[in-house]
Amino acid sequence: MKSLRPSHLLCLWQANVISKLALSVVEKVSSTSDLARLAIDDNAASGTVIQAHVQTKGRGRNDRIWYSPKGNLYLSVIITPSQPQQDWPGVSLVVSLALAKTLGGCIEPSQISLKWPNDVLVADQKIAGILLEVYNGAIIIGIGVNLTKTPKAEAQNWPATALSDHTLEPVDSDGFRDQFLSQLKDDLNLWDKEALTPFIKPWTDMAAFLNENIALTLNQDQMIYGRFRGIHANGTMQLETDSEGMLSISAGDVTRARPAERSAELPAEQAKH
Repeated sequence: MKSLRPSHLLCLWQANVISKLALSVVEKVSSTSDLARLAIDDNAASGTVIQAHVQTKGRGRNDRIWYSPKGNLYLSVIITPSQPQQDWPGVSLVVSLALAKTLGGCIEPSQISLKWPNDVLVADQKIAGILLEVYNGAIIIGIGVNLTKTPKAEAQNWPATALSDHTLEPVDSDGFRDQFLSQLKDDLNLWDKEALTPFIKPWTDMAAFLNENIALTLNQDQMIYGRFRGIHANGTMQLETDSEGMLSISAGDVTRARPAERSAELPAEQAKH
């Protein structure tokens, strides 16, 4: 019998980051993440899930407003991982992949793609987004999925769609939620034991704009241009530029680069995070 290394023994005995899911549903709230912070202050267990039918102040990345009418799915999931904190940003890739798997049970999977770092697209239109917040030693995973309502165009930085735009049958919102949470529980437990390694290939297989020229908006509205070559084991984007070679990018907003933009590149020291 082959002996186990200590790291393997640790993996066998390590508790799951989510042993069970505890779902609470409210009608209207400013943001489910606001309730999640209160729940953490009250010692909420890892695996606590808060859903709202309506958010009055839903938010996305970079303080954008997340349009949150009744009919869509708005969740915050609390987890307390054992993975080191520097690896926590990779959770957004795990969550987006779990969403893609769930959507693939409703529509043709070939329509679905993943836009780094935290968006899910259907037919090149945004159907879901993820926001990670770290609070008091926990991660709050904010999730919004357009099930039956498409956000107003002026409220979005990317063309949007809803699941109901792509299905003939009415969308079963509770059924979608339950299937997604089941998938998410399994995937987060795997991530907490093995980090992003099991997710790199399936995520890359669904990546939007892979090996294409893209424009990347960084903090302070700076832009960089290059070819998207995939993701590193830590979840950072691998961007190949003509002047600076391969860069690892930890945050930014992706768009397709227009031809005139592709020659204008930011110095590498400003692009790296």
